[in-house]
Amino acid sequence: MSILIIGASGFIGRYVSRRLANAAGHTVVSTYNARPPGDDGASWHRLEMTDPAALDALFGVAQPDAVVHLAAMADVGTAERNPEVARAVNATATETIARLCRRHGARLVFVSTEYVFDGQNGPYREDDPPAPTTQYGRTKFQAEQAVASLASNWSVLRTSIVYGWPAPGRRNFVPMLVNRLRNGEAYRAPTNVYRSPVYVEHLVDGIKRLVETEDTGVHHVAGRDWATMYEFAVTVAEEFGLDPSLVIPVTDPMDDRLGLDCTRTMARLGLPHPGLNEGLAVMRAAAPIG
Repeated sequence: MSILIIGASGFIGRYVSRRLANAAGHTVVSTYNARPPGDDGASWHRLEMTDPAALDALFGVAQPDAVVHLAAMADVGTAERNPEVARAVNATATETIARLCRRHGARLVFVSTEYVFDGQNGPYREDDPPAPTTQYGRTKFQAEQAVASLASNWSVLRTSIVYGWPAPGRRNFVPMLVNRLRNGEAYRAPTNVYRSPVYVEHLVDGIKRLVETEDTGVHHVAGRDWATMYEFAVTVAEEFGLDPSLVIPVTDPMDDRLGLDCTRTMARLGLPHPGLNEGLAVMRAAAPIG
């Protein structure tokens, strides 16, 4: 299978690209925008995805059987400050990609977010009505709608906060927190902000399964545990043998209750559904040397 991964140089994308490039029977073409990655078995192409002609040319080169679309303006604050750019990157470019998938007969797996919900009554099921309250969430929901209406063979995969070991020079919540706690620094974590944290390799299990099946529709792939960010941080401290008392409980004025109920998707895809302790244990065992 020829697989095109758009946004493969990002945190999740590097894991997806590596997994699919190493899987038997797959040929992978991966894209980056600003930072050219190292050689990890994929064929890399620079892409400005808001350029329709560039996307058209890329599809002509890749001739994909399946497309994994991960690229986005994903920082909530940046999207609020740059609403038109967020719309162009997250929504309009996805419309172009969905049309190209239809034209080329390619399956489209679009990775979306829990931010399509309002955060009032999580964890959310796949059939709960989206009601985004941020520009990031609004543009991702617009993209979901474009995928469903324009692509002929598609899956939307929503996820929550994703943790794991990033590439050198990049950031991720768990390694950042581990470093702070090892240095004896306190970390203030809200007791009323909820997520469904997922280890990146477990998320990739779901992405790979959707690439290789014809399971159309909306899917939720995140961790089994619906936890506050305070509970998440304390569990990280305990799993890495650090002092949980350095995690200071605070109240966030937003009272944000996102998170995803993935029960239906995991059953449909026949995947295990690891919880937070299981994911962190696997991550710790995979710690880079040095």
